Amino acid sequence: MMKGFKFLFLANLSVVFVCSMVIYASQEPTPTEVAEILALAEQGDAEAQNELGSWYYAGRGLPQDDTEAARWIGLAADQGHVPAQYNFGLLYFRNRGVDGNDAEAAKWYRRAAEQGYAPAQGALGYMFAYGAGVEENAVMAYMWLELARNGATDEFTRRLYAQQRYELAQRMAPAEIAEATRLAQEWEAARSRQR
Repeated sequence: MMKGFKFLFLANLSVVFVCSMVIYASQEPTPTEVAEILALAEQGDAEAQNELGSWYYAGRGLPQDDTEAARWIGLAADQGHVPAQYNFGLLYFRNRGVDGNDAEAAKWYRRAAEQGYAPAQGALGYMFAYGAGVEENAVMAYMWLELARNGATDEFTRRLYAQQRYELAQRMAPAEIAEATRLAQEWEAARSRQR
């Protein structure tokens, strides 16, 4: 059952990655845009640093360079930029520009997930489902996948998280699912009070 869930999760992740890359690749930055983002990034603008790192990662408007991607994304992540925290975790998880380290990936995913960033919540759910960088915990995996599903900004992604959550539920006891659902509801209620 675990292998089926892992395969489904990785297949779904690949679909999201390919679809986003098709959209992303069609928006090649001009040399002027690259110069503007570089100037902002060098001034410490976290959003520009993350964008510049993403361009290095994908080879968009700049030569593809994982080390430069990690440098710029890491600078933005250290400033608390939530998408950069997720991206930095992804670099650690994929061994791109940094030495692969699941514990470090989980740490960065958690930072973004705790701020309500759905892609990081889904990634952290995956880490808990397989014990990658964290202790395996189906309840926590389900909770984070539930939060990711609830926070997804489009129907396609929402369905992917729901499917991953469903596959995970097939290997859980009803009491574990109830506990995970309760934890997700408590997390959302606490987050709503903070806003």
